[in-house]
Amino acid sequence: MPSSKYLTIYSWKRYGLICDDYNALYETYIKTTECQHCQTEFTEKNKRCLDHDHTTGLFRKIVCHRCNAMDSYIKYPNGFTEQDRKEYIQEYKRANKDKIKEHMQEYYQANKEQRKEYSQEYYQANKEKLKERDKEKIECECGSIVRRGDIAKHKRTKKHSDYKLNNLV
Repeated sequence: MPSSKYLTIYSWKRYGLICDDYNALYETYIKTTECQHCQTEFTEKNKRCLDHDHTTGLFRKIVCHRCNAMDSYIKYPNGFTEQDRKEYIQEYKRANKDKIKEHMQEYYQANKEQRKEYSQEYYQANKEKLKERDKEKIECECGSIVRRGDIAKHKRTKKHSDYKLNNLV
């Protein structure tokens, strides 16, 4: 089975990275513990990325996923403040609104069947437990005692609506 190092270098080459010494770059990549732009420590959620120029293929920096995704270190080479980051994100969202919306729709559609299948499997595996939970009595914010399974229906009743109207802040 190929090693992690081999697979990592292979994927760099596949994505067009050009480098004189891939082994040395890999060692630097592994030893780097924080983003070379924003100095954020790498974690499970904020993974390291080896960034390169997609035109020339040349290595640029080892950065966190956030800096890599937004190319913020290119726009702010001397670092950026939290306010710069927020403005950059807003600008990116405005400029790419349709692209983001399309991506989210594709993601939702692509995973729709998978989510449906998962929820059916979960229901079948936990059917009895879920039925018992639905029968459990809870107290609503309006003071009514309602079965947990009927809470949505209860919230459409006159008693609950009157409570909400009388307790608007």
